[in-house]
Amino acid sequence: MEAELIDVTDGVEELSGALVKLQVKGTLKPIYKNRGYYVRLKTEYLKYANQFRVPVLLLLVNVRSNEIHYLWLQEYLIGREGILCGSKSALIKVPEENKLNLSFQHHLPEIALGVTKGSQLMAVQKLFEVFSSKYDAKALALASDLLEHLGDDAHIAIFNGAIDKLIKRGPHLSRVDSQEFGKVLVDLTRRFGDRLDADQILKMVVRGDTYSLAGLDGLLGLYDGFPDHAMSLGLAHRFDELKLYELSWYCQFREAHAELDAMSIWLKIATLETAFETGAGILHIPEKDRDYCTMKWPNRADAVYLQSLCLQEPTPKR
Repeated sequence: MEAELIDVTDGVEELSGALVKLQVKGTLKPIYKNRGYYVRLKTEYLKYANQFRVPVLLLLVNVRSNEIHYLWLQEYLIGREGILCGSKSALIKVPEENKLNLSFQHHLPEIALGVTKGSQLMAVQKLFEVFSSKYDAKALALASDLLEHLGDDAHIAIFNGAIDKLIKRGPHLSRVDSQEFGKVLVDLTRRFGDRLDADQILKMVVRGDTYSLAGLDGLLGLYDGFPDHAMSLGLAHRFDELKLYELSWYCQFREAHAELDAMSIWLKIATLETAFETGAGILHIPEKDRDYCTMKWPNRADAVYLQSLCLQEPTPKR
């Protein structure tokens, strides 16, 4: 269903244009525990609801008692985007205090008008979506400042949203699209990388048996902004387990030169140690290819190092 908020002034009703979508789900035996009612929803439905720009409210109806409790689905999913991946359904908690008949005067109108904390987070998320489609550094920086101001798990929601958007574009982005997405991910990881875990980083970078160039840019931003945190995640080992040996090399390379950011490494690549042990053997950048890396890095960033890797030949025994 769809509902519209009505303004009443001096007994005169006026339509406000503030809408909410309503999904009604009835139950004879609601599952009650931990001060809430639990309901299982299909993941595909949650994904669909999360795409709406207007609030989508789940109305959980106890058919026997006629009590109705509600949950704003998009707000619920902020910071919980992980439940949209993998399983076909998810168990959702509807808070006991969200009684429909007690919320008409305050909470529901605030949701419809977009003046809640959840509305603020989603507004910033929309800013990221708009300004990341055509990279606008200044606008994204301002949106990042808003995230810092709002706090909580806003950064995770934005990061997950950016990654999901990248994944939807498929594994084979054009170089231009990859560079645009890469800039966004660098901005996010340089600002919020210390709040991301290893699984989120892998989701950003890994695409089946290969890796995303845009995701690699995000990894660059993580090591630039938070080298100690990046080192604590054990990423080299995780990439080795996935047989992504170039990425295992990259993490060891960045961690060995943790005092340098990506640009400083570019300026010193001719003199830096590049030989590191991976599951495929010792990978390194041959000295003859260092000038090529220096020349191509401004356009290809750290991807040029991975493209120049060679398996180091064992030293012959005398």
